[in-house]
Amino acid sequence: MKNKKLTYFLGLVVLAVWGIILYRVFDAYGGNDGSIPVTPIKTIKEAYNDYMIPKDTTHLLLNYRDPFGLAKTKDTADLTINNHHKNMMPIPTKPAVNWSFIQYSGYIRNPGSKKLIALVTINGKNETLSEGEMKGQVRLIKNLRDSIKVSFNGQTKYLPIKSAAL
Repeated sequence: MKNKKLTYFLGLVVLAVWGIILYRVFDAYGGNDGSIPVTPIKTIKEAYNDYMIPKDTTHLLLNYRDPFGLAKTKDTADLTINNHHKNMMPIPTKPAVNWSFIQYSGYIRNPGSKKLIALVTINGKNETLSEGEMKGQVRLIKNLRDSIKVSFNGQTKYLPIKSAAL
């Protein structure tokens, strides 16, 4: 008996909701909104005057000192030129590195750790390097499959893969 009352109540709620929906749909298509027609109030617009200067509303605060009036001008024709560069030490430049002793031959994938291992020839000796590993003074920084980034004597360079000669 309890479920029967709930079912009738919910049925009435559904009918009420559908009634409201249908009323709004028919009311919208009927075109009669039942309101009083409102006439818009006409306002008179002024003609735009391009030549009218607007009133200035800004105020300048002139209570600061003149930055150009305090310093005396110097005559640059009388100044003597001092050669300070005689005492300066020359900056030592690093010699250019000949990267031809390092060649990137390819890479293999370690099946256990899934890391790339680069096959590199250093001074004619074949080496295998993973990222961060160092052989001699050559450190492999990054393995990008088609090239590697290596560091030698504080300088870094990208070396492309060298194709096998037939």
